[in-house]
Amino acid sequence: MSYTLAALIKDVSTKRGKSHAKDNGGEAVDYGEVWNTFIRYAKSCLDQKRGLQLQSFCKIGWQVEKKFAGGGEATYRPSFQITDQFGRAYASQEGMRKMGAAPSGEVCPFEDFNFSKAAIKFSQNLTKDNVFSGLRALIQQLGESMADGREIDIEFGDVGRLTAREREPRFHFAAQVYHSEGLEAPSGAPIIDDGPRSGPAFSKQAPQESLGLGLRGSAAPQKQAAQQAPPTPIPEEAPYYGDEGNGYPQGGMDYREPTPQRMASPAPSSVPSQAMGAPANRSHILTGAQYKREVAFKESMDRHIGEMEARAGEAMNERSAWSRHVGDCLSQERDDIILKRNRQRENQHFVQQQKLLNEEKRKESRQEDIIAASAHDFPKFTEPAEQDMKDFITGQQARMRSDLDEQVRTNNTLRNLSKQRERSMELNQLEANRSEMSMLRDAERAKKTYDREALATAWNSEIRMKNIWKAIDSHNKVGSHEGAGEASVPPSRGGQSIRSAGSRILTGSQRKRPLGASSSLARLQGN
Repeated sequence: MSYTLAALIKDVSTKRGKSHAKDNGGEAVDYGEVWNTFIRYAKSCLDQKRGLQLQSFCKIGWQVEKKFAGGGEATYRPSFQITDQFGRAYASQEGMRKMGAAPSGEVCPFEDFNFSKAAIKFSQNLTKDNVFSGLRALIQQLGESMADGREIDIEFGDVGRLTAREREPRFHFAAQVYHSEGLEAPSGAPIIDDGPRSGPAFSKQAPQESLGLGLRGSAAPQKQAAQQAPPTPIPEEAPYYGDEGNGYPQGGMDYREPTPQRMASPAPSSVPSQAMGAPANRSHILTGAQYKREVAFKESMDRHIGEMEARAGEAMNERSAWSRHVGDCLSQERDDIILKRNRQRENQHFVQQQKLLNEEKRKESRQEDIIAASAHDFPKFTEPAEQDMKDFITGQQARMRSDLDEQVRTNNTLRNLSKQRERSMELNQLEANRSEMSMLRDAERAKKTYDREALATAWNSEIRMKNIWKAIDSHNKVGSHEGAGEASVPPSRGGQSIRSAGSRILTGSQRKRPLGASSSLARLQGN
């Protein structure tokens, strides 16, 4: 079974009627009137080629399919989309994809739903708060029913019908909406039957007979019999003066009726006293073109005055409705202020009573404590015996002395341990210093030995070089004693040959004392 608009209104009234009635000062909200207000608002925007956007539910408007070049008229097609907020909360992903897809062509400008405008212009006895809370409750109940998987069939008045199955919403515009734009309605488009209409806007006390009145536009031409009032007669003796260029030559078409009674009829007050092109002595005579102009001017002036009166009446009605709305808002604010003050006064009284109760409870508790304390002799302050006091003091002194002795022993032990630790550290430092000094002395001794050996080696080398030079010099003076082909090598300072049996050159360490140059020369000559 489909979930209809009547079931929706009934569920919302059952679930939220009491809470909303409490918020509205005891007056229940007419959810049917709230829904009709929403439909009227949407229909008014569609008639003006604009769209209506209700952020928590949907967007209803027109889609411009094509435009002809050269200033031709555009073709409008109705469009319905659910908003992302409603689709994510209640519809399925597939249904959101179908209904939430953006139109391919251009779209008409959208108007945001104005709750104040809806309450004032499109409702009879609702306020802004009624429209806001009512629409929110209806849309929430509709979304919850759709989320439960129920079949939805909600009427949108003259606009169309919303259906949903398996959480996939679809909107079917009425055939009249397509026909009003000269379009062919798709197959399955609902045909809305014309039923009784609500009264016009700004009529809170509209009579029952006016509920069926309403205006409905359609692009289809309708033939109606036009009734025109007969023109004002012109006296018979007045000649017809034709205007050049108007297509009415003199002696042509004549709108006068040859009745004797009309000859004496005075000219109307709205007709000028002198006709254009007429003689001065015939000021009451009008030509056909002037007569037509005057009649058209009078009719247009009457229409203009009627439109001004209608606009003035509408403005006065709007002003009175706005004044009533402002008064209702002020009264609601006053009621809220009075209710808040009453709550504050009640809260203050409750706090005062609570303070009094707490004080009484505190007094009773104090009295009970006094009674309970009087039931025994605790605490009892008495002086102990003299011997007991002496024993107690002696025991306290002994305990104090033992504690002090223990503290002194502990301090001495800690002090001795600290001294031992410092002495061990000093011994270790002294041993390290001694080893370091020994190492430095060994290094210095090794360095001096190395330097001495290096100096002795250098000295021996120098002595050998001097002996060699001296041998060379003496060889030229004395001659060779060894043989013709071999020169004798000068001996060293110790009297031995420089070259030993093993052909090892003697170093300077073999000598005991240095020899002078004369001794070396004498030795060489003696050999």
